[in-house]
Amino acid sequence: MSTIFAFVKLFENKEYAEDFVNGKLFMNTIRSFKEYKDESGELRGDEYEGIVAIYQPENLGKIKFGNHTILASDLAAPIVMHGNYLLNHNFFCIYSLNSRSHDALSAETLSEFKRTLELHESCFGLGKFCVVILNASQFIERCKYAIEKLNVNGNLDLVDYFNEHEFHGNMPGDKLGYQKRSLFAHQREYRIKIDMHRPEPIPYIRGG
Repeated sequence: MSTIFAFVKLFENKEYAEDFVNGKLFMNTIRSFKEYKDESGELRGDEYEGIVAIYQPENLGKIKFGNHTILASDLAAPIVMHGNYLLNHNFFCIYSLNSRSHDALSAETLSEFKRTLELHESCFGLGKFCVVILNASQFIERCKYAIEKLNVNGNLDLVDYFNEHEFHGNMPGDKLGYQKRSLFAHQREYRIKIDMHRPEPIPYIRGG
């Protein structure tokens, strides 16, 4: 089981950072991040957000749509399936300093472990204002309590990272919304996800 030592949240402007310090969580929809286009590389946007399954061409025979048949050899890329219901969920993302992949430490692995607890430089493009939460367990408990008070379906967890060139099949049902491509693994993301059952997918702001 992974231990979370602290959380780090980067913001584009000071006002957003101060709102967060005052207890305001801005929770956008998963769909918004699927459709978001980053101007400089892939930071927030990811077309694979809300994925429920991915099928590799080499593991398929042929695909039929009515009277039409497509051979797997004619596919130029994996088939990616999204859940429309999942894309409408709201979630809050935060960088976590955690012990994942380091179940045991030794003199040989200590330096590598210390590097994983450093904020990766690739994340600096997310904003120049930084808020650090040192009491990670208290933050998690407060979020769980807020979800209970809302009386909605919600959960919290670390994000799992998969290789989109190798993974084939359905994503684990209990981890939907917590799957990202391995190229984002350096973000070591932790998420809070809720389903507000709104007819239109819009951001949700909690607290403040």
